[in-house]
Amino acid sequence: MRPMILVLVLAGLARGVVAQSGAAALAAPDTLRLSVTDAVRRAMAQSFGVRAARAAVRDADGQVRVAFAGALPQVTGSVLYTRQFASIYQGLGGSDTSSLVKLFQHTPFGAPNSWNVQLQATQLVWSGGKVGAGLAAAREFRQIARLNAAESAAEVAFRTQQAYWDAVLKGRLLAIAADNLEQARGHLRQVRLFRQAGTRAEYDLLRAEVDAANQEPPVVQARNNYELAVLDLKRLLDVPSTQPLVLETALDSPDGTVPVPATDPVAERAIDRPSLAAADALVSQQRQLLTVARADYWPTLQVTTTYTEQAFPQTVFPDATGQFRRGWNGEVKLSFPIFNGFKTAGAIEQARAAVERAETQRDSLRRQVELDVTAAAAEVARTQALLVARQGTVRQARRAHVLAGVRYTNGMATELEVADARVAAQQAATNEVQATRDYFVALAQLERALGHAVPLVRRPIEQLAETSNVKDAQP
Repeated sequence: MRPMILVLVLAGLARGVVAQSGAAALAAPDTLRLSVTDAVRRAMAQSFGVRAARAAVRDADGQVRVAFAGALPQVTGSVLYTRQFASIYQGLGGSDTSSLVKLFQHTPFGAPNSWNVQLQATQLVWSGGKVGAGLAAAREFRQIARLNAAESAAEVAFRTQQAYWDAVLKGRLLAIAADNLEQARGHLRQVRLFRQAGTRAEYDLLRAEVDAANQEPPVVQARNNYELAVLDLKRLLDVPSTQPLVLETALDSPDGTVPVPATDPVAERAIDRPSLAAADALVSQQRQLLTVARADYWPTLQVTTTYTEQAFPQTVFPDATGQFRRGWNGEVKLSFPIFNGFKTAGAIEQARAAVERAETQRDSLRRQVELDVTAAAAEVARTQALLVARQGTVRQARRAHVLAGVRYTNGMATELEVADARVAAQQAATNEVQATRDYFVALAQLERALGHAVPLVRRPIEQLAETSNVKDAQP
């Protein structure tokens, strides 16, 4: 019986473990797989910066509505009830007040209750162009908000691509460090076999053990850097930190090609930055606000009409519609400033200064954008040349490492030469992936500086190397 009981207990425990594992698998978040294009698209929809920019656009839409309301009729309605507990007119008629009471019982003097229903409409006819200029300024403000939202979206797209390539780079560096550790351990196993066979000295074994141990901390550091880079990317994409993330776009291309600009963006002068258009809109807005300030010198004309219904019942509520008395009047008001202590003149000077400041900022921004485009194009050329050079170095370093291993196996090289060759190959691979990341970030920076996507074509790395050699050979 005891073996049977033990079997049943173990079976129950196994079912519990399986059930817990299944529940954990169901509770675990789904793995999110993103290419660099998917990451940018998700950032455009869910990033904090884009959401804040959209809120600014909605605020600008509200300001346009508020400004437009000044040109429309203003209609208000009110209902006023008044209860009179004591009147100063009580007792003025002596002992015989019946006639006076009957005379004033339905007037504000004798009625204890009064109702006043009023409907008033006001229309601004002319204000020296203030309403039109204010509406135009509000529309320019809305355009500025939209352009700033587009600029923020472009910045978010660039930051997302940069963070994506950083995470991919850190993943590649982790793989390189782990591969280097595995190579060091494999070489250590080989040296131990040689030592057991008596063909290698103890120094070689100690040197290989120390070298393998020294490769473990870089792997830990590379893993930490990769996890931090992924967390930073998740923050930009508003992805939960616990959700697994797989980056599907690799740094290297299987066919050995790299994307290059199809044309020279600097020569074409194809700059389409939303910030430049926003700067132009800001100048236009400030000019409209200057018109608003000047309009304070002109008179304003408005028309008002008021419709009222009044009742003075003896009870709280009127018992018949005939108790209401109708009133309706209209007025035309022309108001003009005479002297306000030079307040209008000061406001005009401030508005002129704002126009000049906006024009200065626009011109400075245009020069800065032109400089950014030139610098971004130069960075693309520099990183492209560096990428070509790094890939050639990687092939040479790997070949040197293989030859060093063969020479050591044949007793023609020392342990130190093998370690140096492996470290050189690792550094060359690190430099290559770093150069690839820098090149992709430079392309993204060029698109950010131009304000639009750059047409790209894929070319073999060997063709780029030949082009670079021809340029270097030219005087």
